[in-house]
Amino acid sequence: MSIVHDQAMHFIYQQVLERLLSHMSKEQRASLQLLIQRLLVAAGGPEYIGTFRVLVVQGGDRRSARLLAVLRAAQLSIALRAPVTFKLRVIVTCLPAISSALLEQHERTFNALFMHDDPRVHLQMVEGANVVPFCRQAGATARHLPWSREALLFFGHLVDARPEALLGSRTYLELADTVRVALAEYPGADALVTAMPASQRRRLAAWARRILRLVGVISPDAMHQCVDNLARWLGQLHLIAGSPGGAVGAPCSTLERALPLRVIQIDDLLAQLLTEGALDLMVGWGLEPVSDVASLAAFVDPLALAQLHETGARCKASAEPRQALRLVGQDTSGKPQVLEQARFAKAYGLEQTQLACMLYRPFANQGAGLERFLQGRHADMQVALPYLHRALQGKSCPDAVKDWIVNTSGLSLTQLRMVYKGRLGPGVRSLLANLARRDVQLRFVGSATRKASS
Repeated sequence: MSIVHDQAMHFIYQQVLERLLSHMSKEQRASLQLLIQRLLVAAGGPEYIGTFRVLVVQGGDRRSARLLAVLRAAQLSIALRAPVTFKLRVIVTCLPAISSALLEQHERTFNALFMHDDPRVHLQMVEGANVVPFCRQAGATARHLPWSREALLFFGHLVDARPEALLGSRTYLELADTVRVALAEYPGADALVTAMPASQRRRLAAWARRILRLVGVISPDAMHQCVDNLARWLGQLHLIAGSPGGAVGAPCSTLERALPLRVIQIDDLLAQLLTEGALDLMVGWGLEPVSDVASLAAFVDPLALAQLHETGARCKASAEPRQALRLVGQDTSGKPQVLEQARFAKAYGLEQTQLACMLYRPFANQGAGLERFLQGRHADMQVALPYLHRALQGKSCPDAVKDWIVNTSGLSLTQLRMVYKGRLGPGVRSLLANLARRDVQLRFVGSATRKASS
């Protein structure tokens, strides 16, 4: 039975490869052969390709889907020529969380490439702070959200960041932490494959070196010799940015790899990934209108970012007391139905009140914006303003006031008192300030206050 099964699977894989090749242009097929040669060389030769393990971080754009399709074609092509081929591990991620529509899109791609039942392929996804087996019906649930939610709220209250910066350079610390977790579970990975253009790789590398220097890391250039080492350091900064009361220290793990985790860059071989073609139809991307995004933003939900941006604009504008905030995608028809939270707030497990509170930043700088926040959003609490300051200063005040602060902000009193006093660990202030000045493309965006005053 095993021989019959293996023969049947071999026939199926051959059909998948033939479909892939038939949907590739002549240039793509030529590039595929060059990619196969590059993988064989990276493995140390054809005799070692069966133990070569490749890691791919899968974004939500067409380029990521095309990259995966070409890698799958390379894997199956080698398998038809040799007894073994390389192992492929795919980590699906999107921030703030993977939407159901994107999960369905990935499912179509994996089915088209026949990846679910192939023991040489491992499909995983990021759920909260964990890397779990891929499931199209999965989603970030309450049990995965607390740390990510608090990290976002803490960051948003501490820094004067424009909405695009809240899902900006901090995104890459989260991605680095994802890679760190994935490599900790899969320490035998030999290479990370990327189709990111060289210019964007250089921008990302320069930003990583700069931010490591800001926190006092010695010789940050050496970090880029091994992706694993770099991911552990940036992942450590992600933890510090989410809990900024401590000092910057080295990653907890001191395990060093015998060989550096290399990066296989194939954008020079596969320029066709940047253009539309029949390969999109093969992997299912032609079934719905999904716009391409720049590769540095491929891991961010664009609708969630748009919702956050509109909410931020309304918070910064002078609002009438008790004016409701309408988010992008929120039903305003007035029909009797249950209103769903906007995607951004829902992905982090936030209430709309907590999201608006974060964007107002009423507790920072010893509560400088607290009175304005109460006037615009909670007029009935203006009489309690002195007690709110007492609670944030650590003085005695009614329990009802403490409960209101915690429920409105989503943070604990201990965290809010740190925000109020602005006391941060050594090196953390410069780290947070840098994160607050870059968007998801790592472009300088300045502060929210500067934009509002200009």
